[in-house]
Amino acid sequence: MLRTPPRKLSVAVTLVLLILTVGLAVLTWQVNAESEQSLLRRQLAQVGTVLGSQAAVLQVQLADLGAVAVATDEDPDAFARFADSQLRETGQSLSLWRITDDEAERLVVQGVDPLVPEDGADAFTGLEATGELLMFGILPGEPDRLTYGLRPAEGDGDLLVYAESPLPPERRLTVPEGSPLAGLDLALYLGDDVDPDRLLQATEDAPDPGRSETTTVPFGDTTLTVVGVAQASLSSALSSALPWIVLGAGLLLALAGGVTVEYVSRRRALAERLAAENERLYREQRGIAGTLQHALLPAVPEMSGVGIAARYVAGVDELDVGGDWYDVIARGPHCCVFVVGDISGRGLPAATTMAALRFAVRAYVAEGHDIEVVMARLRDLLDISTDHQFATVLLGELDTSSDRLRLVSAGHFAPVLVTGGSATMLDCPVAPPVGVPAPHPPGATVVPITSAATLVAFTDGAVERRREPLDTGLERLRVAAAAAGSRPLEGMLDDLLAELSSEGNKDDTVLLALRWG
Repeated sequence: MLRTPPRKLSVAVTLVLLILTVGLAVLTWQVNAESEQSLLRRQLAQVGTVLGSQAAVLQVQLADLGAVAVATDEDPDAFARFADSQLRETGQSLSLWRITDDEAERLVVQGVDPLVPEDGADAFTGLEATGELLMFGILPGEPDRLTYGLRPAEGDGDLLVYAESPLPPERRLTVPEGSPLAGLDLALYLGDDVDPDRLLQATEDAPDPGRSETTTVPFGDTTLTVVGVAQASLSSALSSALPWIVLGAGLLLALAGGVTVEYVSRRRALAERLAAENERLYREQRGIAGTLQHALLPAVPEMSGVGIAARYVAGVDELDVGGDWYDVIARGPHCCVFVVGDISGRGLPAATTMAALRFAVRAYVAEGHDIEVVMARLRDLLDISTDHQFATVLLGELDTSSDRLRLVSAGHFAPVLVTGGSATMLDCPVAPPVGVPAPHPPGATVVPITSAATLVAFTDGAVERRREPLDTGLERLRVAAAAAGSRPLEGMLDDLLAELSSEGNKDDTVLLALRWG
């Protein structure tokens, strides 16, 4: 039992499949019925061919009798001898008549006496001597008889060969095995109408004209109407059963389709609930990571002779935060160490790794180590083969009292130096990122600073764009920094963010600016 009712979509799919199934079954039934009728028409055409040939045989037989009468000058004995051989084969009544304008005179009779049509021999007087088979009709008697004749065209044309053939008892038609008529219920009517009074022969059950096939066959000077219906299917058993097969298969398909759609829709609803729960968990994790990251980002310190400003902008990803960070550590009245870094990956693991590296930098700097030593010791804290993370780090030491800037990079971009309305990307050798083995990392790069300048360090979110070369992003940053270099430090960073931000950027962005002079 289902605890909830089926969904509307499942019911709709089932109904549509049922309608298609019924329609296809009806169509299959119609096609099969048309095929049955076509086969029946072909069989009746074969019957018509047989009957047409029988008419030709009768005509030839009567024509031969007429030719004998003409050739023997109407010799009764010659006609009787020839007719006797015909009677032994057909069992008909044969007679020879002389036709004048006013009367018909019977010359000889062979077989049973003829009944002659209802209007008597006068029915023969108006017939033309064409040599064609003439059908007179059915005469009632014991048994009923089919009457026909022929007026030979040879001689004086005054002779008539007249025949009566007994119809079977109750006019039953017996169909032998292997006959073209086998498997059919048939009825033969004299003329082109289905008239019970003109029925010649029929099988045990005369077919209903309303649901059978009918054909007409020329027979002498009239026609025979053949009505037939198949006793059983004329096509194969598979063809007859096909509508039921289609109906049964369609019902199973409709049921299977409805069950499948119901199952898929329920699974989809479950997946949507799980996705909503996962999203909630991810949001919770992102909230934790974001809170941790923002809590760990330091307040910008104040230093004599050096202005410091920073910006952090999270990417647009709704579920994860990145591992970008910055820090500035004072070493004296006119000296500070700054760091900008980016952890691979996102989420809580990136935020915790970022925290570990940031505090490690602070600890090593507090111990009085140079930035080269600090970078070397950071490499001992992270191993990509075990931690599955790495970090790009830029460490710098600014000493305005000695007009010196020292830089060391582990896979990170060098900063931009803005002086006198122009901006330059500093040249700093780049070692492999922290976490990636580096046997001999380069030493620190020393940049002399002899005048007022602004240094801008950044992470990759400021310059990287999809389907755009990295050099294009770096040049865009350099040009923007040169244009905004005369602005106050806070305003300069705001201008840079406005210029560098792009819709759909999923990476975090850090900008750290130091100005002296």
